[in-house]
Amino acid sequence: MKTVLLLFVVLAVATGPARALQCHVCVSTSNCKQPQTCPASSRYCRTMMTVESLSGNLVRKECADYCVPNHAQQGQVSSGSATTMCCQGDLCNTSLSGAPALSRAATLGLALALGLLALVLAPSL
Repeated sequence: MKTVLLLFVVLAVATGPARALQCHVCVSTSNCKQPQTCPASSRYCRTMMTVESLSGNLVRKECADYCVPNHAQQGQVSSGSATTMCCQGDLCNTSLSGAPALSRAATLGLALALGLLALVLAPSL
């Protein structure tokens, strides 16, 4: 009975009130960083880079309801080509690389899942 009660407490904490995603939202010729809170419908942070040989490269970061990644391969980028990167953690579009850091929410979720697994597999209290 204690295990079931503890499980409900952990689930209540884990599924607490959801908060909006935060992304960098900006347009620049370099790696801009301007954090903003996204609308509730946004599930992704999107970074789009466009290569322009005459006017320079353009970086656009934004909140997005949906996102389809499109990665150009090194050495195959031509003028006018664009690369789109998608991620789903707070401020995960900080860098221009395609591998965002693990967000705090993902880390907390992983820790809670491991804790629940330990409770289930441990002998009864």
